[in-house]
Amino acid sequence: MKRTYDTIENGHNANARGNAVIEGVVIVVTQISDSQGDKRGKYWTALICDTNQNVIRITKYLSSKTKCSLREKMLQYYKNKNGVKLNKLKLNGDDNYIATYETTSTSILISFTPICMELISIENIQSMSDGQYVSFTCKIIDIGPDEPIIFNNGGKRVQKLKRLSIVADKTGSINMNIWQNQFESIKQNLSYTIKLAKVKVFNDEITVTTTTNTTCELVDDIQDINCSDSFQIPHEITTICNIRSIALIESRPKCSKCYSSQIDNNGKTIKCLSCKSRTICPKQNIDQTQIQLTITNEDHHQFELIVDIGKIRDLLLQLNYKQLAEQNLVEDENVLLVLSSVDLSFTFNPQSKHINSIAITHVPN
Repeated sequence: MKRTYDTIENGHNANARGNAVIEGVVIVVTQISDSQGDKRGKYWTALICDTNQNVIRITKYLSSKTKCSLREKMLQYYKNKNGVKLNKLKLNGDDNYIATYETTSTSILISFTPICMELISIENIQSMSDGQYVSFTCKIIDIGPDEPIIFNNGGKRVQKLKRLSIVADKTGSINMNIWQNQFESIKQNLSYTIKLAKVKVFNDEITVTTTTNTTCELVDDIQDINCSDSFQIPHEITTICNIRSIALIESRPKCSKCYSSQIDNNGKTIKCLSCKSRTICPKQNIDQTQIQLTITNEDHHQFELIVDIGKIRDLLLQLNYKQLAEQNLVEDENVLLVLSSVDLSFTFNPQSKHINSIAITHVPN
């Protein structure tokens, strides 16, 4: 038995008291970090692979300590590749547990190897399920531009950056999303062993994504690769346009699990049509950091794009409209009248519709 409850009572009460037992192999132990929900608190996590090849996350919350005896033991199990048995864990969702002050660990004999740490081909990744961890060796074929992603974290809107990349080996190619903390870990045209990436399945499309636990180790160049022509990254577009409208951006609900916009919203709950989950409907609010621009070029092609408010204020300052830069950019019609008369060069991501830079090309007399 790899996951049990040392109690004769029902599982719900056992979980509340923290009586779960986990056995497996430690594959990751993180550093102690500041808790996002409590600036004074700290936490660390560990990933354990059980004999059913499930990857289980263990989280231990601390007060203000910078050391934890349980973490030190977990590091030893990881370094020595010993099996571990953890007692008195509290269930906190699917394959997620919280270690309490009562949690203890003991070393045990384990006779299996975590599949998630074994290197497999990209062709085999195509048959894996959503959420599985995977390790593989590949060559980085292409890396796209930064794409800002907004998350709701504890009632706060948090922006993180990701990049879409194309990776390949001799069996095929696949899209891999790289998150901001991994940007410096890989470079285009180099080869790496990627460990503990995560498989994502959305609309029957399989991709992999890095996580905070993903590692990228530089290896000798892979010469023989098989990259499909169907994998292409939309790179930045630069065009000279005039601004035609400025508008606020209303935050529309998305699935909090897979971030899909394909949802049914009844005002109280959100049902995701992609991953079939249901969540409480968050309050809609207006994004105070970005606005929407409609721009048109000389060929009358129209683009609806998103821009950081700071870029528009900087633009007004360059045009010597300091007072106007301090006004409400949407409510004050003079902002639009000034900007619409100037020829501007926009560089934007065609996928995310986010403007990365604006430059003045011509100012009328």
